[in-house]
Order: sequence, then structure tokens, then C-alpha cells
Amino acid sequence: MDVHSAARRTLGFLLRDTSRLMRRRFVQRARERGLPLNRSEAQVLVYVGREQGMSQAKLAEQLDLEAISLVRLIDSLQEAGLIERRSHPHDRRIRTLWLTAAARPILEQVMAVRAEVRAQALAGMTDLDQEKLLDLLMTVRGNLAQPARRWSAAATAGRDELPRAKVA
Repeated sequence: MDVHSAARRTLGFLLRDTSRLMRRRFVQRARERGLPLNRSEAQVLVYVGREQGMSQAKLAEQLDLEAISLVRLIDSLQEAGLIERRSHPHDRRIRTLWLTAAARPILEQVMAVRAEVRAQALAGMTDLDQEKLLDLLMTVRGNLAQPARRWSAAATAGRDELPRAKVA
């Protein structure tokens, strides 16, 4: 294996590049279907559709976006009649997000494109292989979601498990 091939067979590169290719394929398929949204707007619709009434702050955190960037996306979706902002019932400072009736058919199209891209990405894999891949990625994600202080030098040097708590 040459140096360039080895560099492309790293976890970080493969995760990032696979994600980039899936995003690119989503945009391509969405354009072909005539979806009236960009990728970021579609992502906002998906998240709000999953959790109606979430706050703008919570959505910004989940999408890992600065608040100002999210506000612009929400403004665009609100102008298009797809998102509605409402006051929180107990805290006037909080704005909650809701899909409108007009958003539902567009969200269905977004979900269909997502399913199509996912099927293309996993083509040639058995159901068992797909489940194993997802399980492994969940493990990687879980490991990285742990607070950094829980990891010792030994754990990051190639061990598969978290350091064990000492029992007194």
C-alpha cells in the first residue's frame, strides 16, 4: 500500500470523506427532485420534525451551529412558510420551533432522499454487515462523547476499553 492509500485508510479521513460524499449525493438527488431547500435548511426541518417545540438554542446545540447562523436558516424557513416560531409557554425569552402543514410534504421528500442516499451508501452490504457497521460507529461515537478526563494515556494508546475505577 502506498503512502497516499495509507493516509486515506485512516478513521478520521474515512469518516470525514464519507460524510462529505453523502452530503454531496444528498444535494444532487434533492436538486434532481426539485426540493426547494438547501442541505442546511433540510437538516433543520428534519430536526424540528423529530422534536416539535424544541428551542432555537437546543437546535443550535444539536446542529453544532452558532446561534446567528441558525437564526438566518430559521428566518428563511419561516419566510417560506415551513417553520413557525412560538413563545415558550413558561419562559417568554425562549422561542420554540414547529413545522407548518406546508412543511410536511417537503419533509417527506427530504426523508425519501435521505433513505435513497443511505441505501446507495450501504449497497452491497448484508443486513448483518450494516448493523455491525452502525454498532461500531456507535461505539466510536460513544467513546468520543465521554469526557476527555476519563481517558488515560494507556486507553488512548490502543486499548479498547475505558479505564476501570479502582475499588477501595
